[in-house]
Amino acid sequence: MSKDRNISRRTVLRGLGASLALPFLEVMSPALAAAEAAAAAPVRMAFCFVPNGVNLKNWIPQSAGSDYQMPWSLQPLSAVRDDLLVLTGLTHDKGRANGDGAGDHARSASVFLTGAQPVKTHGSGIRVGMSADQAAAGKLGDLTKFSSLELGCDGGRNSGNCDSGYSCAYSNNISWTSATTPNSKEVDPRRAFDRLFGNGKQREEAENKARRLSRRLSILDFVLDDARRLNSKLGGHDRGKLDEYFTGVRDIERRLARVRSSSSAA
Repeated sequence: MSKDRNISRRTVLRGLGASLALPFLEVMSPALAAAEAAAAAPVRMAFCFVPNGVNLKNWIPQSAGSDYQMPWSLQPLSAVRDDLLVLTGLTHDKGRANGDGAGDHARSASVFLTGAQPVKTHGSGIRVGMSADQAAAGKLGDLTKFSSLELGCDGGRNSGNCDSGYSCAYSNNISWTSATTPNSKEVDPRRAFDRLFGNGKQREEAENKARRLSRRLSILDFVLDDARRLNSKLGGHDRGKLDEYFTGVRDIERRLARVRSSSSAA
């Protein structure tokens, strides 16, 4: 493949109100082997918070070492067992009352990624600490479209008294940009999708969304011209990989459409 047919690893497909980042393709750097290509991908980090805890008996392995038996709660992770570390015996001292009285639920959420004791207040003086995800985003965030994404199942408010004198901001957020600024999470899958695949131009994104919903179009329909131009530069392996990627995006759209239909019918 000639050099002038190479494309940048930052290439995105664009259309009205839409942009679609690409998976790593050989045409982006033909000299890289597959292993090197994987190493070149941005480092990813994810934190998942389970607010009501787990059944420890069915969560913690009964023995240590690489040959441990996975309890049934961890069985869904069996395919990545060799890359998995199950750590036990850890605790957050700042999640304890330490003289502040009741409020375990608020403390558990706010301490999870900050490791700091939250100031017990439901007024304007909230303070806990920057969270680990935001510390990482500050170092790695320039490698991706968004430095971080905060997603959740339940929204909740950031003001008022939610737990024994603790602000709702403590109960409803695990991500904090600073000691006093929580990052509110997105709980609507459709909005999260639109944010990921929008081009940042609010008016165009709104038009794109309205047309997609009214005509039942895919985000892929809006980047079709760019996709065709790109396809002409790709070899067989890259075309297959791109098709697989597009299929995955379309599958997510179908699942979101089913959720939307179910919500409308309820």
